[in-house]
Amino acid sequence: MSDELIMSLNNNTRVFTRGGKIADILKEVILSIPGKTKVYVIGGAARNAIYYDLFKKQLPQRDYDLLLIGDLDKFVKNLREYKFIYGKIRRKNEIVLKKKLIPKPKLITDYLMLDIHRNYESNIPKNLKENSAFTINGFAIPLRNYLDQDVRKHLIALTTALSDLKNRQLHLNVPGYIGHPGNLFACLRFMSIGFKPPKKREVKLLLEQLPKLEKWRFERNVKKVFDYVGGEKKARQLIKRLDIGIDIFDIKKLRKFPPK
Repeated sequence: MSDELIMSLNNNTRVFTRGGKIADILKEVILSIPGKTKVYVIGGAARNAIYYDLFKKQLPQRDYDLLLIGDLDKFVKNLREYKFIYGKIRRKNEIVLKKKLIPKPKLITDYLMLDIHRNYESNIPKNLKENSAFTINGFAIPLRNYLDQDVRKHLIALTTALSDLKNRQLHLNVPGYIGHPGNLFACLRFMSIGFKPPKKREVKLLLEQLPKLEKWRFERNVKKVFDYVGGEKKARQLIKRLDIGIDIFDIKKLRKFPPK
């Protein structure tokens, strides 16, 4: 991905940072953690922090996925006192909260978004193994240490997560694991910034799951891919590298696709 494209993305999508407004708000989130409650940054926000630590390059992200073990209600109450407001998801064990980054927000990217997941089991490595599609997403960082200069000192990770991230290599985290049906699109986004594609048998597994995406999610994911990689032409060039013989950006053709 070119520096110009990354700059364009960063104008529309917040990125991992240790400074500025985002860091100030994250400090409020840290102060909101109740006693005896543990909160970990997982998902893209954790991966991007390590990626920046390794390569000094920022990657776009839309939100901060948090894994909470402890008192979710108190955590939410404390965040509300810092003027966080509810997002669209508000379930027993998952709540989205957001806080504006600019005075008059209009877009989702004008907010700092928290996607908070409550977990009743404190085995973080097990959670990463069960919920990370790609090994490079298999990181957890205690939120209290997220803004530290050397986040790797506090890292919890899948066995090959760090080496795969260093090598920019895509692998499914366990044989046969695929997770979300849209993960083939995620694969394309990673490839556009220099990651090596997964093995052919893993690509086949991801492709077989793609038709399961609901129409509205499919359309949103296609747009996200095109925006991220620099247009439809570049997205189709990535598909050729994966040796996929079907038009995965046409939902009608995809629905007729018979897994082999």
